[in-house]
Amino acid sequence: MDLNNYKELLDKAYEKIPENVKQSSRFEIPKVELRIESRNSFITNFNKIIGILNRDKKHFTGIFLKKAGTMGEIRGQQLFLKGQYKAQVLNRLIENYTKTYVLCSICNKPDTQIQREGKKDYLKCTACGARQEIKEK
Repeated sequence: MDLNNYKELLDKAYEKIPENVKQSSRFEIPKVELRIESRNSFITNFNKIIGILNRDKKHFTGIFLKKAGTMGEIRGQQLFLKGQYKAQVLNRLIENYTKTYVLCSICNKPDTQIQREGKKDYLKCTACGARQEIKEK
């Protein structure tokens, strides 16, 4: 194989890599900004968290409230939780959600989509192409 031909093939292959894979920016799991009023907690940066995680509000809220063991609802830009919670506990719940429903277990990138087939959910990575069944932890 000619060395110049090899470099040419590498350049062509590099051009076909999606832009989101080329970027080396580090994904950070968002932290909650919490406001407590009487016996209720409000996550004030809820929309920002949803935007960073790139997930449906209903999906995130349903799983998040179930894991928190409380009732709640979306109120405007905030997530209302019945009961007082520490930011540390809520951050751990978001971290667990992110590891299960957002980050690819192969390449560890957040460029994933949830696909439903029958009764099973799969996490499809647009960065590396991996596809795996979501198993709740």
